[in-house]
Amino acid sequence: MHDILELVDVTNATQSRRIFWDRDIYDRELTHVFGRCWQFLTHETLIPKTGDYVVTKMGEDEVIVVRQADASIRVFLNSCTHRGNKLCHAEGGNTRGLACGYHGWAFGIDGSLKGGGRRDQP
Repeated sequence: MHDILELVDVTNATQSRRIFWDRDIYDRELTHVFGRCWQFLTHETLIPKTGDYVVTKMGEDEVIVVRQADASIRVFLNSCTHRGNKLCHAEGGNTRGLACGYHGWAFGIDGSLKGGGRRDQP
């Protein structure tokens, strides 16, 4: 664990290059910065119509940001709630729903389960 005061020299306005590659510092940032504050995911003008979406990162998690029918915006992890398979492989576009390629579970743009989810699937 590094002392933050060792990494930043306020007097000379310099910082250690270690902040760009050190895994310990990165893990601390995930917890103490990204895990505790609001994050910019996309600009709303990139998803103007119902079903418009972008796929982006929130910390280390890939998320889908999608415009709802009531004009609100919702964000979901880009993984099926069943087995964690990636739902969306495109960077953005427009959709009426999302489907998992593993067992075919289908979800609405509001995150609701629309199909699949049979109990006989492992």
